[in-house]
Amino acid sequence: MHEHGTFSVVLEGNLLSISLLGTFNDIATLSACQQIKAKVESLNGQAFGILLNCIGYEGSTPDAHKISNKYLLWLNKSNYIALASIYSQRIYADIVKNEQAALVELKSRREFTDVQEAKLWLISQL
Repeated sequence: MHEHGTFSVVLEGNLLSISLLGTFNDIATLSACQQIKAKVESLNGQAFGILLNCIGYEGSTPDAHKISNKYLLWLNKSNYIALASIYSQRIYADIVKNEQAALVELKSRREFTDVQEAKLWLISQL
């Protein structure tokens, strides 16, 4: 089986920017989560914020959601301060929250449909 879903994970200072594009299977999700974990661990306990751009995200398989949920539980124990998620439509945010219970447990988080609005909120939290 091949990786389905495209992603990027970039750490600039204390801002972790993650972009998701397409439909994700378990292989792509695991790969993305491993890169996220490596970037977070490279901060050595330093506080950080997350900008999660899901404008091009189209969904995930049930196995992919299970993997994400596991990593979200791990992330909630890390030193992140705030998470700003951007979706093209609110319905995508609702679907993801329905499939990933750990997302609701995350500390300071908000959903947006506008990238600039999300960035401004995130900067105000850091």
